[in-house]
Amino acid sequence: MQAKAGKKITRDWFDGWSNEYDRTLGALEFHRELLDLVVKNSGVKAGDKVLDIGCGTGLLSLKFLKAADCSITGVDSSKEMMTLFEDKIKELGIKDRVAFRLMDADSIKFPDNTFDIAASTVTLHHLKEKLNPLKKIFRVLKPGGTFLIGDIDMDTTGNLTDINRFKRIIRVLEAEWLSALKEGSVDAFVKLFDNGKKHILNDGEYCVSLNQWAALCKKAGFHKVVIKKVPRHKCFGIVIAKKQ
Repeated sequence: MQAKAGKKITRDWFDGWSNEYDRTLGALEFHRELLDLVVKNSGVKAGDKVLDIGCGTGLLSLKFLKAADCSITGVDSSKEMMTLFEDKIKELGIKDRVAFRLMDADSIKFPDNTFDIAASTVTLHHLKEKLNPLKKIFRVLKPGGTFLIGDIDMDTTGNLTDINRFKRIIRVLEAEWLSALKEGSVDAFVKLFDNGKKHILNDGEYCVSLNQWAALCKKAGFHKVVIKKVPRHKCFGIVIAKKQ
């Protein structure tokens, strides 16, 4: 019951954020550069089948579609977010290149060996249990396929009352909040500040460091796991994992 309640909290949070997402988080430099880093390191090419996990309003998918003549399957648990993405695709006239599935990130259901690339940005930290979803992603990737995680490099594990844990988290969140104030708007800052409290309390959020993500990818069966940081925003980065 707790897991279902947590999923509903997260889904409702993103439904409520949907109309503001592109002009708040989506407008910030570190987020744009994070998405660019994912696409650049994916090796995407014409004909590739790409799974975008937690596709939201389609910011990452649109970058993939611009980079190569690939096809996208976007999955998300927020119907409001996905509706905005669908509207963009209709406007661009590329409905034949994108498929949508309303689906939780921890309930990936596709046939084995379906996708050439799977990618997820600022999504998987919402999952309390992280290893099994990575195993599912591994299963749906083709041999030789690439999995990429883009996220904030922040370890929120530990006791909520641990002062050192709190300081460790605040150091990272400060960089995110300052970016919102410098590049975005008051609305962007308010949203990320509010979200920061969720990170601190692990309330529907459960971030781990990029090193921890890399270790989980190896446990899930991936090999040749590499970490890369966003050049001008070192608190953000990606994990690139290959399926042998």
